[in-house]
Amino acid sequence: MRLTFMAGAVAAASLTTVVPATAVAQPGGVSASCNIDINAPKEMAMLSLSYQQAKSSQNPEQRKKLLTTMTKELDTKPERFAKNATGYQYMLSEVFKMWALEPGTPHAPTRASIGLVANPTETIDLVTAVDAAYKAIVAASPACEADIKAQRQNELWLAQTQAALAAMSGNSLDSAEYYAKRSMLLANGPYPHYVLANVANQKNDKKAAMMHWKHVIDLAGKDSVYKDLKSGSMYYLAMTQLEQAGGAQGADQVALAKEAATSFKTIIAEYPDSPEVPNHYNNWAEALTLAKDPDMGQVYADMLANPDKQSDISLAIGGVVATRANKSDDALKLFEASVKKNPNSRDGLRNVAASYYSKDRFKDMFDPSRKLVALDPNNYDAWMFFAYAAQGIGKAAKLPAEKKAWTDSLVKYQKIAEELPVKAEVAGFSRGAENATLTIALEQVAATGTYAVTAEFLDMAGNVVASATAETGALKKGDRKNIEIKATGKGIYAYRYKPIK
Repeated sequence: MRLTFMAGAVAAASLTTVVPATAVAQPGGVSASCNIDINAPKEMAMLSLSYQQAKSSQNPEQRKKLLTTMTKELDTKPERFAKNATGYQYMLSEVFKMWALEPGTPHAPTRASIGLVANPTETIDLVTAVDAAYKAIVAASPACEADIKAQRQNELWLAQTQAALAAMSGNSLDSAEYYAKRSMLLANGPYPHYVLANVANQKNDKKAAMMHWKHVIDLAGKDSVYKDLKSGSMYYLAMTQLEQAGGAQGADQVALAKEAATSFKTIIAEYPDSPEVPNHYNNWAEALTLAKDPDMGQVYADMLANPDKQSDISLAIGGVVATRANKSDDALKLFEASVKKNPNSRDGLRNVAASYYSKDRFKDMFDPSRKLVALDPNNYDAWMFFAYAAQGIGKAAKLPAEKKAWTDSLVKYQKIAEELPVKAEVAGFSRGAENATLTIALEQVAATGTYAVTAEFLDMAGNVVASATAETGALKKGDRKNIEIKATGKGIYAYRYKPIK
């Protein structure tokens, strides 16, 4: 876009898009064919001088006086500017924009209050007026369409967008919707749709929310500036589709579930390094189940082909999905890959041992079971893996002495499991970039007990990154209690706790 100014006039402010620092990218180059002349006729040339003075003035009263004079001049005998429609509409857009941004100006002031002559008692919506002026510029000069599209993302658009986001953060839903729609009137970008999606979601209008999240995704495209906004919208869309599918029936359920499955697959492909990827795999499988799609292999196919590219958690979830699909060979490969990547993965070791048991590979159960009880020493099932392995080997033994030895082993490990003073079950383990939380569910087996449970948090190589202790307080027989053990440290991948005695 090129502006032609009166000779000797102060240079105009740049017309490149004004954007939030983390919001919208600057547009590319401007079209040389879009030439807006604000130097003709002579009345326009004088207005261009007033325009520059108003832009540079730091005195509110002087600025308002200049704007009022300009508005009156533009509204008095507008036919004087008929031969320069683009210049006239451009000047209108700038004057209305400046009025809208002027502190204290209502969204819809009376026309007379800003200097308009015709219909003085009526109100004028300034955002709508700016939009109308932009449309008139394009109608008069189609070559300016791309430039005006970029120009729409200006200070006024930014003010509406920021007001919408602020209202959304403050849970003022009606205000958020109002400002979002005004923002969209000027420029149809991702942010107002994001606001409208959240407003609709909070109002439980899931259909509208999903529609707006789709708009955010489409409008964000590949622009890295919108990465967080897009990824969040993709997540909310997928989760809402899955939620809605769970509450639907018949063909509606299948259709929504298929959309959810596609959404989770797309998120994984676009953001493969997100810490949420393991959950996305799990949700993808759930969506396929609701869609009555038997091909669960699509969820973990890439894991089998490229296990090194996956996290230990994703591989473990892939194994669970394969198990549910009765693909035991695939499940075992994935569980083994999970343990190979993270040798101290409690869940991985447990699943490997259970998979060996299901395949009658009883001798192979001992190695993962030994590692498992070193990490989870008060877990009843961990000790019972030894008993199950001994039982399986004993049944296949030929010699009486061999059968007795394995029966003795079965009894030994069953006794250890049953005589644990307190049973522990890991109820949750979350790990962040610099912290981790281990939740252990305890069940008191002995008459009474008070325990200090110490956990060590490990890196991928098994080194201790941090340790922490949680007190249980007095527990009576049959009592159940959850304790949380938190630690701070970088690179935590696993944990172990000391035997609770």
